[in-house]
Amino acid sequence: MREELKLLVKLQALDLWLEEAEKLKKTLPQQIQAETKALEEAKRHLEKLQQELKALEIERRSKEREINELGEKVGEKKGRLFQAKSNEEYNALLKEIETLKERISQLEDEVILLLDRIEEVKAQEDKARDDVREKEEALKKAQAKAEEKLRETEKTLQERRKEREELSTRLNRRTYQIYEKVRQSRGYALVQAQKYTCLGCHMEIPPQVFLEVKKGEALIQCPFCNRILYYWEENQE
Repeated sequence: MREELKLLVKLQALDLWLEEAEKLKKTLPQQIQAETKALEEAKRHLEKLQQELKALEIERRSKEREINELGEKVGEKKGRLFQAKSNEEYNALLKEIETLKERISQLEDEVILLLDRIEEVKAQEDKARDDVREKEEALKKAQAKAEEKLRETEKTLQERRKEREELSTRLNRRTYQIYEKVRQSRGYALVQAQKYTCLGCHMEIPPQVFLEVKKGEALIQCPFCNRILYYWEENQE
């Protein structure tokens, strides 16, 4: 039985590795999803800045067009000053010209503010575009790394599965059935027993049971958690 316990320990080590490898296979796509999400967010940010820049340019052109139109009206009204037939008409034209000039001045100030904002957004756009390129590169690297890791893991998985199959055939059928039943219900089937304690459930086991475990001549299960117990001396190989 001592040899069978050694085989069970090896079998459990294989099973635990296989479980972790399967978990790793599931986490790899999640890592790609995280990189993809980061890239999508960066693209949305860039698109938002581009839309804002487009709206600012449209507004700037609209105000500049209005400035030109008002400038033409000022020139037209100045020409009419010489045709005024009365002081009232002359003064009215001067007032209209002054109002138009004030509006032009207001628009020019607004255009200056727009130009400042346009430059600011352009700088942000350049930075956002660089960020998109960086995240695209990061995604490509992550995909390549994940694919390589997946290939390596799958190759090792096949080797370990074959090793497990060969190992399981060396076990007594009844022993293997007990191992599988406990593993399915408890997550892992073998635990050490030390100082009269099961290290699986940390319950104190009867002295006679502990002595039987130390002998290693029979398959002993914990009376509390049902896991298979084994004793492993520190100086034992």
